[in-house]
Amino acid sequence: MRLTNREQEVLRVLAEGKSNKKIAAELNISHFTVRDHVSSLLRKKQVSSRQRLVSAYYFESMESGEF
Repeated sequence: MRLTNREQEVLRVLAEGKSNKKIAAELNISHFTVRDHVSSLLRKKQVSSRQRLVSAYYFESMESGEF
């Protein structure tokens, strides 16, 4: 399933190990909105934790040559 531009931004910052509040501050959005994006990402990537989400992000980045 394709990610929105904002979901991609949230995932990129999430991969830096930042909390929802720090992600919200960096992207100038509500931490509730970040929570919603993270939930959507977990569902789209079919993983059950933020750690697995970040692992999937790095794996896909390596496969595509973006990492």
